[in-house]
Amino acid sequence: MKKSIIYIGEVIGVFGIKGHLKIKNFLLKPGTIEEIGSVFFEGKNDSYKVNFIRNHKGKSIISLENNYDRNKAELFIGKKLFINRNQLPLLKENEYYLEDLLGFVIEKINGTELGIVKNIKNFGADDLIEVEQKYKKSFFLPLNKENIKKIDLNNKIIVADPIKGIIT
Repeated sequence: MKKSIIYIGEVIGVFGIKGHLKIKNFLLKPGTIEEIGSVFFEGKNDSYKVNFIRNHKGKSIISLENNYDRNKAELFIGKKLFINRNQLPLLKENEYYLEDLLGFVIEKINGTELGIVKNIKNFGADDLIEVEQKYKKSFFLPLNKENIKKIDLNNKIIVADPIKGIIT
């Protein structure tokens, strides 16, 4: 089941005196937020129109309509940023959102089941699939061409050929 809201970032600070927010952006193309048009925050029902977004030292700076005060902006620090799923751009063939991979079965090339996609994390270097195994500890599998050979969206299967040492 696909979620109707998508977690796209988190406010990590303010920038300047005009109420701009510094966010850790989880979108592949940070400018997508501006194209989307509006966002909302955890615990808030109101949506906010995005005036602009720009990159600054690896983070995104956004300006929200009617938020021109640093003190008001500071109230958003630590808040998660969301959009409605229907605001996302349409995907081309063989494209997917990471969120859509949750619950997929992961198999080795020989058909042996490795587990289920529990979560997808990014600790700064690359996306990692958290694979939940039956009766064993979870492990992380890098979501890259060296480890992932095929993603079958229709059958909800990911075919993997993990490099030596990833699976214990």
